[in-house]
Amino acid sequence: MNNIAGIPYTEANFDQDGKLLNDPQLPEGTTDLIVISHGWLNDRAAAERLYTDLMTNFAKVTQGDRIIKQRKLALIGVLWPSKQLDLAMTQPTITKKQAGGAASVGTVEPAETQQAMNEAIERAATVFDEPSELEQLEKLRSLTPQLENDVEAQIEFIETLRKMLDPDGSLAGMQSSDDASDKFFEGNPADIFANANLAAPASTADSSLPEAPAAGDRAVGEESGQAASLASGLSGAANSVANLLNLTTYFKMKMRAGTVGSKGLAPLIDRLAAHVERIHLAGHSFGGRLVTAAATDSKTPKLHSLSLLQAAFSHNGFSRSRNGFFRKLVDARRVLGPVLITHSKFDRSVGLAYPAASRINGDKTQAFGGADDEFGGIGSNGAQHMDEGEIFDGAQTMLEVGGAYQLKGAKLHNLESSAFIVDPADSRRDAHGFVFVPQVAWAISRAVIF
Repeated sequence: MNNIAGIPYTEANFDQDGKLLNDPQLPEGTTDLIVISHGWLNDRAAAERLYTDLMTNFAKVTQGDRIIKQRKLALIGVLWPSKQLDLAMTQPTITKKQAGGAASVGTVEPAETQQAMNEAIERAATVFDEPSELEQLEKLRSLTPQLENDVEAQIEFIETLRKMLDPDGSLAGMQSSDDASDKFFEGNPADIFANANLAAPASTADSSLPEAPAAGDRAVGEESGQAASLASGLSGAANSVANLLNLTTYFKMKMRAGTVGSKGLAPLIDRLAAHVERIHLAGHSFGGRLVTAAATDSKTPKLHSLSLLQAAFSHNGFSRSRNGFFRKLVDARRVLGPVLITHSKFDRSVGLAYPAASRINGDKTQAFGGADDEFGGIGSNGAQHMDEGEIFDGAQTMLEVGGAYQLKGAKLHNLESSAFIVDPADSRRDAHGFVFVPQVAWAISRAVIF
């Protein structure tokens, strides 16, 4: 077993069906097990870098903590086959011809439109890489020349996407309203294709938010990734194709994260619970969905804290009134201690990509991706539409290292984190990956010692 900053560390490797591929063991006498899951990454090195940076900061900020010194911590890093969605969900931007060129200002050549569609399909192939899925992608390619004006081709495009996601029909009736997957599988295909022609705003950054911290606060070697830019310069069918491939990519990773959490991680923590006093779960991005699924479906009464770091699921995911997919976690009080939910307006991946992937019902009247958006992300807005008393003291703010948090067991804590989860070099860039910073580590440590 290795260690990170003196904390014993091992890995739990899962395949896409949630099968555990190794046998993680804990040191004798472990009191507190911390389990962390990465999100949309594409290799082991990126996951290990996140775990190393975050837990190194955890060790630094708790160096003099009396309670931490009395505990014997161990760390498990979850490894599961996710993909780099900040690339897979990025749509192409067509360069519009300038005056005097082959086309007038603001127009897009048919060949460029065709190229944009094909590029969107190619990016999806990084996620849909099974032989049967690649066959369906080839079918999508064959339909692209007819998509601009042929409704029958548009319907076949949607039906092919559905088959990619659910080839045997086993997901019928299992989709959720909190991310519009039910509308995608059950709605009129022609309407879905038309509604997917949605242009996203260039930025969700709020000018009233705090300025970015100094670049020196950033961990050495950390890579933040690029923003998931949404359709810009695309016209008609090309815009719909790009958004629809974003949508199906999101659904694919959503289903995989849920499967690994429920069928893989939940049984593992139930088994390991016999050897520890407390279990703490933390997850970034789709890893937030993974650990939430594990917490919801596990049986152990030793879940002591849950930290969702820019999690990629609906901000209604815990809501009773909105039939949130993870409502059971709240009703059954699956987590005895605090549930921390970081959210940042500088997170473009959750702040834009999530609601854009979900906005297929044609409702464009709400604030795009904001707290009033039916399909906003929890990593952008925190938990929304909760019953009275379920969110402790309403909205809270992430504190500097050393700050005194007011935490309460079995309550949700929305931590507005824009002051710290931000690219310190340029706040206009995506901050989705900046969850390793000392302030996040400090917040997690307060939940651990609760």
